[in-house]
Amino acid sequence: PPMPARGMSTLSAGRKIGLGVAAGLALVVIGGMVGWFLHQSRAPQDAAVAQVMSNSEEPTKVLFHVSDGNAEHLKTVLDEVENLMKFYRQTHQQARVEVITNGEGLGLLLAGISPYAERIQKMQKEYHSLTFVACQNTIERYQEELGLMAKLLPGVVVIDSGVAQIMRRQHQGWAYIQG
Repeated sequence: PPMPARGMSTLSAGRKIGLGVAAGLALVVIGGMVGWFLHQSRAPQDAAVAQVMSNSEEPTKVLFHVSDGNAEHLKTVLDEVENLMKFYRQTHQQARVEVITNGEGLGLLLAGISPYAERIQKMQKEYHSLTFVACQNTIERYQEELGLMAKLLPGVVVIDSGVAQIMRRQHQGWAYIQG
């Protein structure tokens, strides 16, 4: 094929270099703009997360629901509660924890029956934001059906209904853990 004229090839090579530089600059500008827009749309989320993480006024709220009276199961629940309380203490976070018992789980909080009475009393002393809760409906059922007077461990809070308390707490934003 014939060779192009000398002036044409120089002009063509210069244009190609110029177009390459222009395309590179355009990509840098477009990339910068996309990055800026993505950063701006993420900034409110980052601020919200930072506010939640730094908001030491509002404690984490967790409830454990215990309705099984198996001694090994009760031990596992107490282990989980204690590990959770230790975690929040070690990370300098505030937490409120309720252990709500009903049905067979009430045995955990019955004086003279609970295999973990001493441990519960120790946990109550050590963690002031930990509450053990007994269901009044279950207490009444024990009295009516079994003829037993339910004597609870010291410091146990009695509420009208375990299920109703769970529902109230969930509406208040408490995390629910089936223990």
